[in-house]
Amino acid sequence: MPVMSDEERLMVQALALDFGNDEDYELDVPPTTGQEYLRRVQYEARKCPQVVVADIDRKAFLRKQTVKVTKSNGCQPAPHGYTEDLHWQETQTANFSDVRQKLVQYKARLKQQTPPPALHYKGAPIKLPQPDYPEGWCRLCFGKFPGQKIDSSTVEEETGDDQEKYPDGTPPLVSIIASMDQPAVLKVLEYHLNWFEATGFSQEQGRWFYALLASLEKPLTPETCSLLRTLARNCSSLRATLPSPQHPLLRPLNLLITLVARYFGQIDLADNG
Repeated sequence: MPVMSDEERLMVQALALDFGNDEDYELDVPPTTGQEYLRRVQYEARKCPQVVVADIDRKAFLRKQTVKVTKSNGCQPAPHGYTEDLHWQETQTANFSDVRQKLVQYKARLKQQTPPPALHYKGAPIKLPQPDYPEGWCRLCFGKFPGQKIDSSTVEEETGDDQEKYPDGTPPLVSIIASMDQPAVLKVLEYHLNWFEATGFSQEQGRWFYALLASLEKPLTPETCSLLRTLARNCSSLRATLPSPQHPLLRPLNLLITLVARYFGQIDLADNG
């Protein structure tokens, strides 16, 4: 006897009855025996369609509907001509993946150096602020805290004297990003989101966003996903206000939206291209 698979065993009829041809079966006569009753059930089952669709008039339920759920992801739709095509998005995602791999290799080499090399920018030493000191990070990234003047004594005491020498801030050097542990990366990413919402966006901040995203570790936590989605929504909101497709901030904004959506798996935020 051949061995049956699990699927074949499930298809075997539990009660196999052969009543012959249905042509001589009289439907008008009620069944009088158990065999006739089973034959009637089997006959009616063969006449039933495999799929039945109920035709429901949904208008009757509209008056009783109290909650309406929308599928909006919070992103502002891009004006016509403001998005990049799919090829550009895929190319940028692949390039970003290569950058992340090179950063991982750099960090591995950095761990082998004891003590770790000192941080420098244009020949001057750099002292990284503590992760819970947003003012120090803002001065490091942008040169000064928005709306405030730099107190040279405070800067020298808390963040080192490199901010005095570089009032425009320090770019996200590989040596800086590689020296930050994951909690610091997430903290500074959150700071940049707050500054984005409070003071706007610049190409310099776009470089910091790109570098911080390159240093994010996978798998992402729900909190990190929330930060990334907030970043994409902020980018889409600002993009919708740009006066023309030739604006210099358009491509950096599109790049960040693309990376969040296509590299970090928030695909519902992606531009269709």
